[in-house]
Amino acid sequence: MNLTSTFGKRVAATCFLAGIAASHAQDATPATLQPPAGYKVAFTAKATGVQIYTSTAETGSAPKWTFEAPLAELRSASGVIHHYAGPSWEAADGSKVVRDKEAPVATVPARQASADIPWLLIKVSPDATPGILSKVVYVQRVETKGGVAPASAPTREGTKVGVPYTATYVFYVKSN
Repeated sequence: MNLTSTFGKRVAATCFLAGIAASHAQDATPATLQPPAGYKVAFTAKATGVQIYTSTAETGSAPKWTFEAPLAELRSASGVIHHYAGPSWEAADGSKVVRDKEAPVATVPARQASADIPWLLIKVSPDATPGILSKVVYVQRVETKGGVAPASAPTREGTKVGVPYTATYVFYVKSN
């Protein structure tokens, strides 16, 4: 039995099935979250992390949960990416993208909006560091689970909580 050949076949089958899953997720994504024509998927990554909320209160009002920032680790065949305030995505190779503040963020409710954070399409700008993120123009967040602010109101101002979430992030580059 040739172990190299068997391993190669398993890797090819796994890559094929991952491609089908990514294609299926893209087929289920609303049109409003698709990037403009001329962009293609560079890679996808699975995120595990928290959505951080801080309790805030206006004078004379009860405290409420206010979104502060994400904090997550994304894993893909391309490597590990850290996601944090900005929003920003930073790869282990040093490349980084940050939300383009001039472009509006497209958003649609998750399938279970009361429990899951919305799906998004965010235009980003890369920094000058070469790497896997250096050509990324759009980041799409889909297939979210969790991450919604706690249902119970905070009891005091300044409290911070991290609400666990998972999601699939799709990174887009120009087609040519």
